[in-house]
Amino acid sequence: MTNVCKNTQGNTPIKIYVLHGYTDGLTDPIVSTDYEEVYAAMKAAYESALNGVEQEDSDREYSFLEGWSATAVVHGDWMEWQIAELELQIPNGQPASQA
Repeated sequence: MTNVCKNTQGNTPIKIYVLHGYTDGLTDPIVSTDYEEVYAAMKAAYESALNGVEQEDSDREYSFLEGWSATAVVHGDWMEWQIAELELQIPNGQPASQA
């Protein structure tokens, strides 16, 4: 057993989802433990990018919205989003943070 495995024993795994992307530059990431919340943000960004835009056939061919990623091509400019799933290990017995 490696040290990495030993260090994770007794920890509680928690999944987080991170939406990241590139439009005119890197987008601010959206982080949540709720996949549906992150997917809704990606869908909204995708739909907003295409709202009121008339795409050429070649742009439409490369535009898509799927479960973990989206790409919108408008007049040859590419906008891309992707959801990453990460697992964090939260040590058991950690006291709750005090506000």
